[in-house]
Amino acid sequence: MRNKACATFGRGKDQALQRSSRSEASTIDTESSARLNRKERETLRELCTALFPSRRVDPDPHGFYARSALDLGLDEEVARIVETYFSPTQREDFRRLLRTVERPVANLLLAGRPKRFTRMGEDERERYLLGWAHSRLAVKRQGFHALKRLVLFLAYAKVSEDGRNPNWPAVGYQGPKDEERALYRHPGDLRIDPIRPERETTLDTDVCVVGSGAGGSVIAAKLAQAGHNVVVLEAGPYRTADDFTQLEADAYDRMFQGHGLMTTYDLAFGVLAGQTAGGSTTINWMTCLRPPLWAREEWERDHGMAGVTSPAFDAILDEIWQRLNVNTAESLVNPSNEVLRRGCEKLGYRPGIDYYVIPRNAKRCQGRCDFCFFGCIYGAKQSALVTYLPDAYHAGARFLFNTKADHVTIERGAAHGVEATYREDGREVPLHIRSRAVVAAGGALQTPPLLWRSGVRFPGVGLGLRIDPTTAIVGEFEYPIRNWQGPMQTIAVDRFRDTDEGHHGPWIETAPGHPGLSALAVPWLGGKAHKDAMHRIDRSAASIVLVRDVAEGSVATDARGEPVVRYRLSERDRRNLVRGIQETARIHRAAGALRISTLHLKGCTVGDGKTQIGNREFENFLERVQRLGIRENGLALFTAHPMGSARAGRSSRSSTANPTGECHEVRNLWIGDGSILPTAPGVNPMIAIMALAARTAGFVHERLREGR
Repeated sequence: MRNKACATFGRGKDQALQRSSRSEASTIDTESSARLNRKERETLRELCTALFPSRRVDPDPHGFYARSALDLGLDEEVARIVETYFSPTQREDFRRLLRTVERPVANLLLAGRPKRFTRMGEDERERYLLGWAHSRLAVKRQGFHALKRLVLFLAYAKVSEDGRNPNWPAVGYQGPKDEERALYRHPGDLRIDPIRPERETTLDTDVCVVGSGAGGSVIAAKLAQAGHNVVVLEAGPYRTADDFTQLEADAYDRMFQGHGLMTTYDLAFGVLAGQTAGGSTTINWMTCLRPPLWAREEWERDHGMAGVTSPAFDAILDEIWQRLNVNTAESLVNPSNEVLRRGCEKLGYRPGIDYYVIPRNAKRCQGRCDFCFFGCIYGAKQSALVTYLPDAYHAGARFLFNTKADHVTIERGAAHGVEATYREDGREVPLHIRSRAVVAAGGALQTPPLLWRSGVRFPGVGLGLRIDPTTAIVGEFEYPIRNWQGPMQTIAVDRFRDTDEGHHGPWIETAPGHPGLSALAVPWLGGKAHKDAMHRIDRSAASIVLVRDVAEGSVATDARGEPVVRYRLSERDRRNLVRGIQETARIHRAAGALRISTLHLKGCTVGDGKTQIGNREFENFLERVQRLGIRENGLALFTAHPMGSARAGRSSRSSTANPTGECHEVRNLWIGDGSILPTAPGVNPMIAIMALAARTAGFVHERLREGR
C-alpha cells in the first residue's frame, strides 16, 4: 500500500492509478485530515460486509451465519481505530486502499473487472478479495491482509455493553465470568502507589529506568535494593488484577504496543509486545526456559559478553528462577497441549529429550489460565507485575506510569537524565528527570527509537533485530479442545531444533486460540468458509512453529519518532519454517487429527474432519506445504519475541552497547531489555532477558558506587 510498493504494479498500471487518483483528488480528504470521508466510509462498510457477510444456513440457532459486519458495527469500529490509532502514513495507506478498490480503471488493470467495488455483487466481491489475497503482487496481499486482520479480529473480539460478543456461542467460547473475577483481588502488599504529577515536575535520582518489563523491572529492583535512588518510567498504564477485564479486544487496546496493531513495515508479521506495568511479562504465555549453554557460549565468544557461561551467571539464573517461582508442578497439560504430547508418544519421541513439560512462573495457579493472556486476576502468574516491580517499590523506587520518555538528556558524551511526558485524562505534563545514569529498557521495539530521538545515531543502533519468526497449524479433532482453556503452553517439542547448523531448526509449542486471534490467523477463503472454520474452533488445537532466525531485521523511526520494524526472512528461515509445519502436522496426525490446516491464504488443508487422514492424501498435503513455502503476506506470520535491536558487541558499527550493556559512545546510558541480546537464544527469551538485566545492573551499581 505504500507509494514505493505501488511501483510493483508496473509502470502502466501505476500511471493509471495516478491519473485516477488525480481525477478524484477533489473528493477525498488530505493526509492531514484524520477522519474518513463519506465515500471512504461507504467503501469500508461494503468491504467489512464482504469479509463478514450474512449467509442463509439452516439450522443457525445462534444467528451466526445470518449476522453481518453491519449488525456488529464493524465498519464504525474499524473507522474509529483508523482515525484514532493509525499514524498519518498508515492512515493515508489505508485510505489509498479504499480509493483503489473504487476505481474502475484500476480494477480493470488489477483484477480484470472495470467496476467499483461497491457496484459489484456478493460473489464478485468475494472473488475480487480472493484475487488480492492470492496475488503475486506483494502490495495487493498487504492490502488484503491489513483489512482482513482488523475486520475479522473485531468480528469475534469486539463486545457490546454487556461484555459479550454475539458470535461467541456459535464458536463455543464462554468468555470471562465477572462473578469469578470479583472473588479475587490483587494482594495489597504487592500494590504500587505511583507518582501522579499535576504540573510540570523535576525529579532528581541516581538512576532513571525507562520501561518496567522483564529487563527494566529486574534492574530497578536490583539497584533500589542496593541503596540507589531509582525512578521508573512506563509508557503503559498501571493495571493489576483489579483492572483486568479478561476481554481480548480490551487487552490488546490497553496493554499491547500499538494497541495490538503493530506489524512489520510490509505488514507480513503481526508483532505482539506488552506496553503495561510489567511489560510483556504481564501478558505472555508463561514459558520459562533458561538460555542454552551453546547460546551463551556464542554471546561470550563472538560478542565479548564475558562471564555469561560462568557459575556466577548460573547463580543469577537460579535466583531469577526462584523469584519467579518457576516450576513444572503447575504445568497442567490441557487438551491442546495434550495433542503435542500424545502425538509425540505415538511417533516414539523421547520425553525429556525430544519433547518436555515446560516450566512456568506460576504460584497457586490451579490451571485457571483461561484468560491469563490478558492479565492474571488471581495474582498466580509470577510476572514482573507481582515480583520485581513490588520489590523495587518496597526498596524505595518511585514509579510513573502513562509516561513516555521523549529523549535522553546527553551532555559531553554522557547521559544525565530523561525528558518525558506524563499523559492521563487528556492532560500532558512535562517531566524532567535528572539522573546519574539512564537505563533504556522499553523493549526491542522502543529502545532504538528512544536512542534515535536522543541523538544517538552511530551505525549499530537499531541493527540485529531477531524475532523467532512464528506461524501455526490447526488440527481438528472429534472431541472438544477449547484451546483457550487451561495453561497456555505446557509441552514443547525441540527434537528438530538441531536439524539445521547453529540450532536454527524449528521448535514447536502450543498457542491459546481466543476467538479474535484465531479469526485473524485463519485463512479467509470466502465469507461463509471462514465462518465454517470458526464454527469448528472449539474442536481445534493450534500449535505454533518457531525458528531461531538466521535473518536480521532492524528498527528505525518514522517522522514522529515511533518505531518502524523492517524484517525479511532468509531462505534458511523459510526452509526451517516449512520443515516445522510438516513435522507439526505429523504430530497432529499421530494424535488423531481429522483435519489439519496451515495458515496459508491460498488454503492448505488435509482431511474431511470426519475420518482418519490417509497416507497418500497426507503426503500430498506435505508436498503442497513445500510448494506453497513461506511468502510474506502469503500466510499468517507472527512474532512475540522481538529482541537484539540494540545488541551488545564490541563495535559501534554493528552493535549498540558494549559487552557490559553500556551504550557505545554515550557514558552512563545502559541497555536493559531484550534488545541487548546479541543473537536469539533459541528458546522463549524472558529468562535470558532477566538474567542479562541482572548482570547489567551489577555493572551500573559498580559505576554508581565509584561515583564516576
